[in-house]
Amino acid sequence: MKEYEQLFTDSIREELKSFAEYRTSYKEIWTLRNILSVLHWDSEITLPEDGRAERGDQIGFLSGLIHSKYAGEKFYVLAEKAREENEKKNLPGQEERRVELEILFKDLNRSRCLSQDLVEEFSVTTSKAHAVWAKARKENQFADFAPILTKIVELCKKQTESYGYETEAYDALLEGYEPGERASNLENLFFNLKNSLKPLVARGKNFNNPFPKEIPILFQKKLGENLPSILGLSSKISRLDPSEHPFSTSLGRKDKRITTRYDLKDPLSSIFSILHETGHALYEAGISEIVGGPSPLHDSVSLGIHESQSRLWENQVGRSREFWEMYYPIFLNSLELKESDLSFSKLFSYINQSSSSLIRVEADQITYNLHIILRFEIERALINGQVQVSELPELWNSKMKDLLGIEVPSDREGVLQDVHWSGGAFGYFPTYTLGNIYSAQLFQAFSKQTPNFPEQVLKKKDFSSLLEWLKKNVHWKGKFFSAEDLIRTATSADPDSSHLVAYLENKLTELESIDHG
Repeated sequence: MKEYEQLFTDSIREELKSFAEYRTSYKEIWTLRNILSVLHWDSEITLPEDGRAERGDQIGFLSGLIHSKYAGEKFYVLAEKAREENEKKNLPGQEERRVELEILFKDLNRSRCLSQDLVEEFSVTTSKAHAVWAKARKENQFADFAPILTKIVELCKKQTESYGYETEAYDALLEGYEPGERASNLENLFFNLKNSLKPLVARGKNFNNPFPKEIPILFQKKLGENLPSILGLSSKISRLDPSEHPFSTSLGRKDKRITTRYDLKDPLSSIFSILHETGHALYEAGISEIVGGPSPLHDSVSLGIHESQSRLWENQVGRSREFWEMYYPIFLNSLELKESDLSFSKLFSYINQSSSSLIRVEADQITYNLHIILRFEIERALINGQVQVSELPELWNSKMKDLLGIEVPSDREGVLQDVHWSGGAFGYFPTYTLGNIYSAQLFQAFSKQTPNFPEQVLKKKDFSSLLEWLKKNVHWKGKFFSAEDLIRTATSADPDSSHLVAYLENKLTELESIDHG
């Protein structure tokens, strides 16, 4: 990996003493963040139930410690000295170091807006909220989750006041996930996308679950455990576990964790969760290959770009005909099914069906974005003070009826279905649709340059050309470019939702041509 090769070599290190000191301190903070990620991962995967209260205190303490080190005066002064030194000494990599420090100070100034007390209270509250949400969801009791969600919303509002904003409070939270993006821009983008999707939604077809029987979890685990390595994520640097809500996290350069959940009646639920989370992990693994880290440049540019990687592997790859013609024999063998039990045409049609559904993570490619628009509109109104937590179930159900034409039978399948709000992740949901837009545009650019990719998948089970293209054009760029500039550089075009619409139109045409038997 040659990106940023001249950024901070040993010879330059000798010349830039202050920069070296800043980098040493940054590495310490980076290490502490990875340790915090381990605590969060363990909280969702292996932590005994009675240990949650103490773990919340541990997470709160460590979060406060990291914040004090990162946003404290000592580190700020080190970074200022590094910036001054870099400007004075015209050494190779000067521009890259300038960009690195520019990115650092933008984030640093944002972090310094928050008091340590607010950071600790937010961390402790959201750590405890996950268990409350999981229990409330299981028992279908939104009222049990509402009090702690109300506190989280209050803390998020305090954050917005600390950060400051020009137009609306929601923008201050959106900035943390998608730098430079604004709610008013998303409102226009989503309105236009919704209008483009309407005729496609009408063309969608629904197919019944084709599985002749329940599939034991043991069989599903056997099937899914090898899928990440097929795509290019080595088992030597990754781990797959079950969780209430699938997620991916990086605990270090060579430690990428992914999770999935299993459905006895539909093993595809697990498969597509694995495809999605593997996409995230591949991106993190690619970033870890950039030389000269850790640094602020050794990070993802935005959640929209991060999501583009997971959605690309989940949809453009994972729902393609060539993928399933390759994977179909493996699929049947692992689940102990015969072709007479489950024909390829029925399976492929079911995979690419399109119809309105209750659950976001199980929604098809066309209607998925309507789920995101619903969440964006609700959380924007919530943070801007236009609705209260107590109104969420009714508002959710009303919007589901309006956008998707569905009556919501329970809060478990409605307002309680997502984990994000329990973690205070307001502003996160819009990045999913941005990721869909970016993924379609990236894959189209790759396909033009690599027209024989379908043949590589079918004959060799080889995804390396795609992975290497993504590494070169996305992963190894780190945070050096903005999201828009990254897409523009990789595809030679501005970000444009028309690529997503065209891709979805082609999928519908493909589905319509199949004999569904």
